[in-house]
Amino acid sequence: MAADPRALLQKADKAAAGAGGGLSFFGGRGEKWENAADLYTQAANAFRVQKQNYEAGQAFEKAAAIQRDKLSEPGDMANTLTECFKVYRKDSPQDAARVLQQAIQHYTASGNFRRAATHQQNLAEVYEVELGDQKSALQAYDLAAQWFESDNAEALANKLYLKVADLAALEADYQTAIQKFEVVAKSSINNNLMKWSVKDYFLKAGVCHLAANDTVATKRALQQYTELDHTFQSTREFMLLNDLVQAVEQGDQDAYSEKLFQFDQLSKLDKWKTTLLLRVKDNIQKEEEDFS
Repeated sequence: MAADPRALLQKADKAAAGAGGGLSFFGGRGEKWENAADLYTQAANAFRVQKQNYEAGQAFEKAAAIQRDKLSEPGDMANTLTECFKVYRKDSPQDAARVLQQAIQHYTASGNFRRAATHQQNLAEVYEVELGDQKSALQAYDLAAQWFESDNAEALANKLYLKVADLAALEADYQTAIQKFEVVAKSSINNNLMKWSVKDYFLKAGVCHLAANDTVATKRALQQYTELDHTFQSTREFMLLNDLVQAVEQGDQDAYSEKLFQFDQLSKLDKWKTTLLLRVKDNIQKEEEDFS
């Protein structure tokens, strides 16, 4: 028979009240606080079994508070808060973000940047998916990437820098997106596993330049990309960007659409590229209307 979470919670509350009152000799009070924290953890897990996630989170928070304030065990506190994050995430994402931030602060303070980065990535996902806060998500992904980079985890860092670039572009922060795409491209050119993706990073950076309505910067970037990677000029991605620049400069929507259609026949344009490329097409239309 499963444990009754509310009975365990009452037992934990009673143990905590007992630990906080009266005189205590020979370290007995510490043992009482440990017992109270353990009972709160048991209650949390019992709530978890019954899928009462919010109640589980509250019990985990009480255990973590004892570990921090009464037992001076910040490592245990951080581990408890990460469990707390998991149960809060579906039912109360704001609380999930709040408790995970506390755990992350401990990991950075203790110099455990790899673990901090992993949890910072989890925090970013909550902002992006559960809370729909793209700006906070972007900042959290970027910080996680920096921490991975400082821990010499380049592949993990680059993956998140690409995520930052994608989100920044969708938020019309094109300069941030371009900078991140270029950073990852440069670090991937001499990597045998990653070099095949460089042409796509350059394409996405070029599309961001066009979305920013700056054909001069786009042409300058194309020149720079061919100098960085001598194979880029022979790719379909380079040819597409070159054709799109000409179409934009000529204000030719039909030519623009035709070049995209031809490219899409062999290399399917994903949702991100389609979204950005439609913005570029809208810019052409607006310029036509301004001149009409």
